[in-house]
Amino acid sequence: MAPSTNQPTRSSWQRAALNGLKCRCANCGRGKLYARYLEPVEHCDVCGEAYGDRYQVGLLLPFIVVTVLGHILVFALLEAARLRINPLLSLAIFIPTVLVVSLLLLPPVKGALIGILWFSQLSDEQR
Repeated sequence: MAPSTNQPTRSSWQRAALNGLKCRCANCGRGKLYARYLEPVEHCDVCGEAYGDRYQVGLLLPFIVVTVLGHILVFALLEAARLRINPLLSLAIFIPTVLVVSLLLLPPVKGALIGILWFSQLSDEQR
């Protein structure tokens, strides 16, 4: 049976997640995924794929970012303690670093989650 022509070709969830990590459209990989910081575009400018509020990642986004940052931070703090760096200096370095890195990680991680949801066809319109 031939695939339907009105459905986009969904090659793999890895490709969709990688396009999302690049903050690009999960379908074509060329259009922008975000209109603003974490607000998805209504439709892809290149292929016309609809995003808007269709794919909500909910609390999984901060969970993933905090988990990744927690692992990195624990390693960095243990190394700082091993090197006997002043604890106040460690805090002065790590707190701004964690804030900046967490804000930088949010868009690509959300893009990857949107890509996986797009590939799995799990939109909020199905509820």
